Amino acid sequence: MNISMQVVGWTLIHFVWQGSAIGLVVAAALRLTERRSPNVRYLIACAGLAAMLAAPAATARLLWSEPGEAAIVGQISEDPFARLKARVPSAIPDSRSARLQPSVADRASARLNAFDAQQVDRLVRGVTLTWLAGVVLLLARMAGGWWHVRRLHRHALATSSSRWQTTCRRIAYRLGLPAAAHVVESARVDVPTVVGWLRPAILLPVAAIATLTPAQVEAILAHELAHIRRHDYLVNLLQTVAETLLFYHPAVWWLSKRIRAEREHCCDEVAVSLCGDAVAYAKALAELEAWRTDSTVLAVAATGGSLLDRVRRILRVPITDEPRSPSWAATLALTVMFTSGAGIVQHLPWPSSRADASSMIESVRFDARLKPRAPSASRDASSPSLQTRTDEQRFPRAPQPPEPPQPPEPPEPPSPPEPPDVDADVVPLPPVPPLAPMPPMAPMPPAPPLPPLPPMAHIPQPPAPPAPPAPPAPPAPPAPPAPPAADGFHYRVDNGDSQMRMSWRDGSTRLDVTLNGSVTFTDDLSDVQTLSDGGRLTIRDWSGLVPHTFEIRSSGGRLTRTYYVAGIERPWTDEARQLLAEQIVALVRHSGLGAESRVRSIFEKKGVSGVLDEIELLTGDYARRRYFVALVDTARLDATSVLPVLLRISTTMNSDYDRGQILQHIAANVKLDQRAAQAYVQTLSATRSDYERRRALTALLAIRPAVPGVPDIALRSVGDMRSDYDRSEVLRTALSSGTIEQADVLLAAVGRMSSSYEKRRVLSELIARGSLNGEMKKGLLITAAGIQSDYDRAQVLSAYVHAFGVEPSVRQEFFAAVKRLTSDYERRRVLTELAAKGGVTRDVQESAFDTVQTMRSDYDRAEILLAFLNANAVDPSARPAFVNAAERIRSTHDQNRVLAALVRSERR
Repeated sequence: MNISMQVVGWTLIHFVWQGSAIGLVVAAALRLTERRSPNVRYLIACAGLAAMLAAPAATARLLWSEPGEAAIVGQISEDPFARLKARVPSAIPDSRSARLQPSVADRASARLNAFDAQQVDRLVRGVTLTWLAGVVLLLARMAGGWWHVRRLHRHALATSSSRWQTTCRRIAYRLGLPAAAHVVESARVDVPTVVGWLRPAILLPVAAIATLTPAQVEAILAHELAHIRRHDYLVNLLQTVAETLLFYHPAVWWLSKRIRAEREHCCDEVAVSLCGDAVAYAKALAELEAWRTDSTVLAVAATGGSLLDRVRRILRVPITDEPRSPSWAATLALTVMFTSGAGIVQHLPWPSSRADASSMIESVRFDARLKPRAPSASRDASSPSLQTRTDEQRFPRAPQPPEPPQPPEPPEPPSPPEPPDVDADVVPLPPVPPLAPMPPMAPMPPAPPLPPLPPMAHIPQPPAPPAPPAPPAPPAPPAPPAPPAADGFHYRVDNGDSQMRMSWRDGSTRLDVTLNGSVTFTDDLSDVQTLSDGGRLTIRDWSGLVPHTFEIRSSGGRLTRTYYVAGIERPWTDEARQLLAEQIVALVRHSGLGAESRVRSIFEKKGVSGVLDEIELLTGDYARRRYFVALVDTARLDATSVLPVLLRISTTMNSDYDRGQILQHIAANVKLDQRAAQAYVQTLSATRSDYERRRALTALLAIRPAVPGVPDIALRSVGDMRSDYDRSEVLRTALSSGTIEQADVLLAAVGRMSSSYEKRRVLSELIARGSLNGEMKKGLLITAAGIQSDYDRAQVLSAYVHAFGVEPSVRQEFFAAVKRLTSDYERRRVLTELAAKGGVTRDVQESAFDTVQTMRSDYDRAEILLAFLNANAVDPSARPAFVNAAERIRSTHDQNRVLAALVRSERR
């Protein structure tokens, strides 16, 4: 038999127990991590599948690295005429034959081993051929699935984008994807599906999506985009390869199924975290499951895995102990049977070494000499090669191992009797071993069911409602600026000020500082006052041609000072002391090292003014920030004493980052009044970064109890901010922190925004407060009319109607904002909400019906009028306006619906 086939066959047999062992280990690991995140279980399952793929490769390499044994066995079973060959008498002389003749028991054992080896060879060959047939069938199945997915992908890329494309782009941004997938609505799929790799596309089924709410569709899109972000197509391809090559092992299919289930659990978590409504998402999955008929193996769908388990995990329902499926018993039985079979095959008689194989070959040669030539002439004529080829040519002698040392000569035994003559006619031939049964072929996958037939063409269908527009994607918040650093200044602190590395360069000065331990300096900054025991301070000055190094160590409460020039130790003289004092002054005033202790010392002697004078001497904003923060912590400032500190911050600080850090610390630790808050905002006005300004204003508004007038002060400071995001964050915080007295300032700040999304967020927050006077309501509606996005304007108007309704005093402003909507769908949303609110006056009804007449969509017109009828919100005096709006409907179907509903309502 071919060596390659033998290696493959034994590799497949060995994988029976290897796959079972890996499956048991993975099952135990999954059992231990049941309460952990599905990402952990997904990684464990993927690692197990990778181990199952690596095990056969390692086994094949080990078997291939020992070719001698396999070659010998192959020579024994390679000749199909071995039994005929065994009947040909040997040409070896009788003397040599007598010398090589074994005993009768040895010859019987050798014949048994030879034929057992042939039986094993047939078994291995059958396993290999059966496996090849199964791989070919599964490869054909995989090729068909790839062709189907390729058709879906090409069709999706050739189709125009769906109305959900904008929503997909917004969700992709929130997930951190560089680009959104191409979203299309297709009748070729039954559930949402992702196809493609470099240019992924999401296919949404037309029928199923029509039954879902926009929030549920967004959750489904988030689920599909999570598959793309996690690169699940690569693991899916690995699973397909494993299922194709190792199809015969139940553990491979079980582990692949677990990977698909845990993958869906991971994506479900992402979808729920984005949509925020686990119950709605679970209902969406149940609705999609009702539409599913079949799935594509090479595509990733939103309904993979067990629906019951997914819904339980989404809703966080504890999983009770349920009876195991009967498939577990079948899997366990198959595993035990295959493992036992592998052990039996391993224990079959087999040449354990090259010496055993050589003895087997010798026994076959000896049997060939004992068997006479077959009397059949036809056999001799048909096999002339058997008469000319010698045993040595057919069975070359394998290389012999070195001879062992000779034992001492035993006493000579008596001569054995001569063996009797053996009659060739009475020598029984060994029975031919039966062929190994062929393993069963892998079952063919079932054919997918036929798609449902389309509806009959002769049945009239009402016109389909127009598709609602997708909401716009929110703008991305600006990235926070990095904390600035002084030119050439590098500072690293590992543990407070006890472990520090610092270096800076400013023109002609270059200084490197290393500190291990805590250090304090004298008040005049001329020397080190204390250093923690075992600590060390090293200052190296690179300003001159050669470096000057000062090293101060502490041991047992005693300081040791060492001075080096160009690496050579110099005596500690007055010149060294003077140079050290200069370096300490530069170090402290540039880095703020020991700011807390120094501020405490100066404050005790000179008060707040003394600390502020010391801050004037500092040379960097980093050091100034440390001193200001230490001053706030040490002096326990109040609303009056903090005023000179705020004034000094505005005149000395240049860094927006450091200024913002100081102001946030003041807001968190000083109780401010209205005057101090005004000074706080005045100090903040020099900040150019909207990000830092927003952080400081948010800290001011977070003061509790709230300071009266602070929200209005914060509102006046956002007028010159350029970032819509930061401005909206400040306005929303101001609305939630206290009463806004200057509503015109708030609405003016909102009107200066260019982002419709941010306008909607602020106005929705204002509506949610619930207490608005008539002027604030008019200003809110006028500001809403200036929103460019129909979706965001409709959201604001719907929230307004739900909260307040439409009073006659704001009727003109409200319908002016409604008429600014260019989308009939959004108009329908707002006016339907108005009808459902109830209590609509006649003037408001007539304005609503006049607005309906200006719409273009007959379907949306009819839906609005039906909403008023269903809510019993049509006043008899407004009936002519209602009828005029109904008569403007061009669609006979929609007009008949409205008029029939009107007649039914009047009968009631």
